[in-house]
Amino acid sequence: MADNTPFLVINPHADDKRLGKKVDNILEIAKDIFGDIEYEFTTKIGDGIPIAQKAVKNGHKTLIAVGGDGTLNELVNVAVKTDIKVGMIPGGSACDSHKTHGIPKDIKRAFEIIAEGYHERFPVGLLKGDTERYFIEMINGAFIGQTSAALYDRFEWAHGELGYAYAAIRVAMGYKPHPTKVTIDNKTVREINLSTFAVSITDCISDFEMLPENHPRKGDFAILIARDLKGFGLVKLILKAINGNHIPNDKVEILRGKHVVIESEEPHVWESEGEIPSRNAIRIETQYIPDAVNLIIPKGWKYGLRKKERDKAKKKVLKKQPPFDY
Repeated sequence: MADNTPFLVINPHADDKRLGKKVDNILEIAKDIFGDIEYEFTTKIGDGIPIAQKAVKNGHKTLIAVGGDGTLNELVNVAVKTDIKVGMIPGGSACDSHKTHGIPKDIKRAFEIIAEGYHERFPVGLLKGDTERYFIEMINGAFIGQTSAALYDRFEWAHGELGYAYAAIRVAMGYKPHPTKVTIDNKTVREINLSTFAVSITDCISDFEMLPENHPRKGDFAILIARDLKGFGLVKLILKAINGNHIPNDKVEILRGKHVVIESEEPHVWESEGEIPSRNAIRIETQYIPDAVNLIIPKGWKYGLRKKERDKAKKKVLKKQPPFDY
């Protein structure tokens, strides 16, 4: 029956099309673990949403994203505010969500975690700009948004930390901050020349610790605001963020809230989970929505860890050991 059969949404283009070469092995592992499965391939950005909608309409109760953060987020957009469970198999170049939730890179172990079936409800954010889109990790605007757009438009070959750093340096050299008003929870908190901005449920983007120790159990957004930075100032910021050393900084601050509005005369580019949902809007709104989606995670996983601690815990998950000592 469809309701007991997991449905895999597979992005063969993930990780510079490397995932496509692993598909036969992935399907073999999935069939060994689950028996019956159903699946469909995406062909372009956004495909995961209609594919997942069709799977849910056909009675599937568990959706599995095989790809990166973008593929996962497309399934989240279908499962939000329902009882549908979402599992994740790492196949992208960054897989920030998988790291946040303790999912090992090992494909077999990731499928085993889904088969174990432990799940919890997590918050999402709702972005309103050129389109409306839910996000499970964060949205990034201004300089970071332009960097992400450049990875699509100009540097498609660039992947991982090094690729992101290269694109960031190239974009930083020509970036100019835009006058911007920031309103948090209905109070205007800043009117500044905005250099970069993030509204986040988690801590990392492309493994850069932009919001150290932020995590989905905080109960609201962390909001990163950087002002009056350009050129090498932005380069320095992004390189220090690899290990979360960009703060404290007198031009960078982290605030908290549940409703954020960003307004500017010139539009900022916005990135979410490796995709670009807004390029033209001069008003962006984000809303925090608690307990919105069921994610399948390792039982006993904890949040609020720095990268090194998280990596140690993931090694225990890989070995089928409790991730933490109680």
